[in-house]
Amino acid sequence: MKPLTFTLKKNPSFKVDCRKLTPDKLKDLNAKQILEITLNNRIKVIDLFDINGENFERIVFKNSTSQLDYIGHQMSRGSITIEGDCGDFLGANMRGGGIVCHGNAGDRVGDQMRRGMILIDGNAGVYCGSRMLAGTIGVYGSIGNYAGFGMKRGTILLTQAQTLHATIQDCGTHTLPFLALLFQSLKPLSTKFNLLSSYRVQRYAGDLACNGNGEILVLL
Repeated sequence: MKPLTFTLKKNPSFKVDCRKLTPDKLKDLNAKQILEITLNNRIKVIDLFDINGENFERIVFKNSTSQLDYIGHQMSRGSITIEGDCGDFLGANMRGGGIVCHGNAGDRVGDQMRRGMILIDGNAGVYCGSRMLAGTIGVYGSIGNYAGFGMKRGTILLTQAQTLHATIQDCGTHTLPFLALLFQSLKPLSTKFNLLSSYRVQRYAGDLACNGNGEILVLL
């Protein structure tokens, strides 16, 4: 079956709350019902998107822009692929499943994330992984300030060195064989992370203000 695909008709002049467009929320609906879902006040899916496909466990956003907030909010199953950029709170409160963004993401990626994986081929904004409880976030490009702010557990994987805030502790360089398993698991996915092969990282623990059980790994 083809993925359920939301194709943005044109870039909206306002922020769009997409938290209702997840495998969890759509699994019992038909196409007509989905088109009638209200996103912002009186704005409905039909006003913004063309839809096709029938596999609700695999959702695709095409022509996506930074105006689309809360994609993957509270999702616990399935996958979401974003062909373009996305807005703030990507994967916020996520409970499982996987998200791949082929463009850039806004602020607060994975805020209060509990499980699952988010991979971003572009850049991410400020407070990436804020208040994170578990799961994995990978950002291939750059990130804004305060990555891992309030992070309790989980992993943020980066390919570029970043300036981190004071309560993120440098733990030195390490070779981590488990990354071989992680990279192998990503092979079926279309993402820049499939280009990685190094298992050598600069490891940071944090947020120390929240017991320091989370980690930020910068590939070397």
